[in-house]
Amino acid sequence: MEIRQTPVGSLPRSKQLQDAYAAFNKEELGRGELDQVIESEIKDVVSEYEKIENNPLITTGEVEKPNFLTYFLDNGFIKLGDPSPKDAEGFVIDFEGHHSREIAVLQKEQTPFNYAHYGDEWISTLKSFSNKPFKATVIAPSAVSLIYQKDLPDYPKEKFISDVINECVKDIKKCINAGAAEVGMDMTEATYALKVDPTGAVLREMVDLINRVADQLTENELNLITLHTCFGADNFTNHNYSNYQDVYPALLQSKIRNFHLPLASLGEGNFENVLECIREYIDGKFVYLGFVSHLAKDIETPKRIAERIILASDILGVTPGVSECCGYSPFCNDLTTTREWAFDKIRARAEGAKLAEQQLNA
Repeated sequence: MEIRQTPVGSLPRSKQLQDAYAAFNKEELGRGELDQVIESEIKDVVSEYEKIENNPLITTGEVEKPNFLTYFLDNGFIKLGDPSPKDAEGFVIDFEGHHSREIAVLQKEQTPFNYAHYGDEWISTLKSFSNKPFKATVIAPSAVSLIYQKDLPDYPKEKFISDVINECVKDIKKCINAGAAEVGMDMTEATYALKVDPTGAVLREMVDLINRVADQLTENELNLITLHTCFGADNFTNHNYSNYQDVYPALLQSKIRNFHLPLASLGEGNFENVLECIREYIDGKFVYLGFVSHLAKDIETPKRIAERIILASDILGVTPGVSECCGYSPFCNDLTTTREWAFDKIRARAEGAKLAEQQLNA
């Protein structure tokens, strides 16, 4: 038996790339010059991935994106802001009183809505450096919908949502057609929804958008999609600490078949409770479980990761896949992490999966 693994999308950018993004955002650097730095960065990421044994998939590290959330915009940068800014026009993600990120607001001149950039744009560059199977990442329609924060003349929200669904489907299909072995769909807003609306109504609306995307995918395409949620990752903070057991049932009952769910931050008792919750709703679907924390600076040991995999297998009755909990650097101007640290954690995940395989197959 081989334990399936999936990598997270984002990796920390080098200082050179962070400086290049900052200069580009200030119109001090041209697009062509920025692209040269990105290409070099992807080459470095691929090289590091290929050094890791027992790591089945590689990624670009999403270094080509200003962030995982609004890469689809022509200028998708999201600035760091003060907690709970009073003059915000866009949707604000508050990172537990530490800082905030404000999402851009859709303007009339941007309608009808369509993506300026898609998740496949740098796949050919990745493939020029490696022939290993790779994972691409896209953003969920529920996150894209957050840019509609004011009524627009002759462009009602219902029409906008329809356009969002179509663009999300297009994003996924472009990645698959480019050869992606897996497409991760990021839905971190699923947990944030309960912070905004504890009743769960907003979360259910978000899941409905996911189902509308699933309805436009073929059987084979659905099998390549992995839905990921988490509690945020930015400057070593989360955006909320909602209860996993309030979130996972709604996601697992969606039309998606593969899931990437974080578990690393749980204590022993709660860890088992959440696994029992997943077992109740898994219903033949596949889950990758995040046993490697994006917030803990210490590197997990392969032994600890293997123990978690084996315990999860016992409780679920099936062997889950394994991954990290969340992206290591979802925003390009996060200066708190290093790529060396991230790859040490990825290496531990790969070694832990191998150790668990040996024990489960003994």
